[in-house]
Amino acid sequence: MKNHCKSNLIALLLGAGLWLAIPLAAGAASPAQPKGQALFERNCSVCHGKDGRADTPVSGLLSPRPRNFTDPVEMGRVTVDRIYRAIKEGRPGTAMAPWVDVLSETEIGDLIDYIHSLGRSGQLSGEKLSFEIGRRIYSKDCASCHGATGRADTEIAKILKPSPADLSDPIKMARLNDGRLYLAIFRGRPGTSMGGWREILAPTEIIDLMRYVSTLAAPLPAGTTPVDVDVRVGEQIYQEYCSACHGERGNGQTPLGRQLDPHPRDFTSIAVRAPGDDERLTNSITHGRSGTAMAPWEGVLTKEDIRRVIVYIRQRFTKTAAN
Repeated sequence: MKNHCKSNLIALLLGAGLWLAIPLAAGAASPAQPKGQALFERNCSVCHGKDGRADTPVSGLLSPRPRNFTDPVEMGRVTVDRIYRAIKEGRPGTAMAPWVDVLSETEIGDLIDYIHSLGRSGQLSGEKLSFEIGRRIYSKDCASCHGATGRADTEIAKILKPSPADLSDPIKMARLNDGRLYLAIFRGRPGTSMGGWREILAPTEIIDLMRYVSTLAAPLPAGTTPVDVDVRVGEQIYQEYCSACHGERGNGQTPLGRQLDPHPRDFTSIAVRAPGDDERLTNSITHGRSGTAMAPWEGVLTKEDIRRVIVYIRQRFTKTAAN
């Protein structure tokens, strides 16, 4: 009797033309609907919104707010792998729970495809997207210390020792090559309040941030030549690393310099301006001088730093000696 009723039911469904409903699981996508849309609407829309804008009553109560999937800048910051891990493992410190026990690998893939489709109408050019990502990261994570314009003139900056770098200073920024700036963000700067961001920012985000930071530097004064930049950068390096021993005048006559044996090199001496002395000076700065207080600066100063400080020494102390 049971089998007979079941057969009659199937026949009735077929006769009524409803057989198409049989293979559709609850909430499955229709042929005209992207595969991940039904999954998104069923599992994600309560927080992220049906259109992905994260403007639902629930999202307004959450801190941090759910990600707005229609924002091209936000979506430019998330790789497929990042979205995959967020769905599968959740995001600690947020309302995003892990879905590993609810969604299959295929369903996660369909969901990622659909999420990416939500922001395609607002796509930006690569250059514009990079700038906006960097600007947004800077505003959220850097401006409290370095200031909105990079001048390090915030209330927090005033109490930090040493002060945060003035990113608007074109001379200071001329010293920050890409490698040095990347490492400062990635690893932080020991002895300062600048911590490393490698656990928070992806490598691509650090590059986006670097590109934005480079736009904060003020233009150099009109008529400034490359040699002028070398001299001014070299002066900053000299004041920071060399003046304690070699002195403001370059003759080694400082309280510390007078206690050293042998005395620090006198840069005003004619002898140190002999042909080939730049090469010897480069070697001394790079590797130090055995039997003296001159330590090696390799690893602290780049080759470009060393070249520039020598340019400054030649420009500054040759004039002093001539006078």
